[in-house]
Amino acid sequence: MNECGHCSVKLGEEPALLANGKVWHVNHLLCDLCECRINDGERCVPQNGIILCFECHIKTTRPICKGCGDFIKTNVCEALNSTWHPTCFQCSVCQKPLEVNFHQLPNKMCVHSECFWDLQLRMVVCKDLPK
Repeated sequence: MNECGHCSVKLGEEPALLANGKVWHVNHLLCDLCECRINDGERCVPQNGIILCFECHIKTTRPICKGCGDFIKTNVCEALNSTWHPTCFQCSVCQKPLEVNFHQLPNKMCVHSECFWDLQLRMVVCKDLPK
């Protein structure tokens, strides 16, 4: 248990890191995908025998937001057969985040119920105006 998981050299009194059930020289704990150094206190994620830095873990396990194209690291909003950041799934009229009750317009834009009915009223009023 006192051999480095990377180079197999015995660790003496020098600083070491513990990850994935092995000890590592401080400079030898690397992400198996991007090979970046994982520092003491940084989060690394052992997955099926490999060690991933937090960013590679996100890239390999988390969905991509339909709105902005970035990886979703925390809360996921699922709507319209896609995944979104809650702040990216927003009303096309007022740009506030959408919640459970929303309407999808024929042009595929999504709006809050209040904005939907405001649009409907405007269409009726505009339709009845003299030309």
